[in-house]
Order: sequence, then C-alpha cells, then structure tokens
Amino acid sequence: MKVEVKGIPIRHNGQLFQKGESFSVMEKDYERLEKHVTFIEDEGPPAVSEMKLAELKAHAKDHGIDLGEASKREDVLAVILKAGVSNGGAS
Repeated sequence: MKVEVKGIPIRHNGQLFQKGESFSVMEKDYERLEKHVTFIEDEGPPAVSEMKLAELKAHAKDHGIDLGEASKREDVLAVILKAGVSNGGAS
C-alpha cells in the first residue's frame, strides 16, 4: 500500500522520508506506522520480482509451479518467471 508522511520524518527500510513524501509499505508495517502516515492507495499484491523467498515459494505452490531443485531466491524467481505466472503486478 502507498502512504504519505503526515508530520515528523519516518525511517522505513533504512530510508528517511520527510513530511509529504510517499512510499510503499507492506500491510504488517502499516500497523506500526499508521499514526504517522496517511493511507493513499492500495497497490495490490507485490510483483513477483519484489517478493521475498518465502512469498515466492508460496506463490509457486499456489500456482502449481514445480520448483525442482531451486532453493535460493534468485533461482526460485527464475523458475516462476519462466513459468509465466505472475500475480497481476509487474514481474
């Protein structure tokens, strides 16, 4: 989801965002920041290229993609992209 900083600067994922700046956050992070940000829009699920390893594995399982021997994030992502299955986001 996309949010905008209300007042005091916010540090998120190692970056500092000033009042009026917008950035994307996962739903779990929004709960921590909601007092300091304004919700702008729901961006939908993350693109497969932005998913963490556990999310990629779950995505592959949900779409019936056999990962074979792939165990590293880059390898799992390559298998998913080769299968041509995304979640609607840019892959």
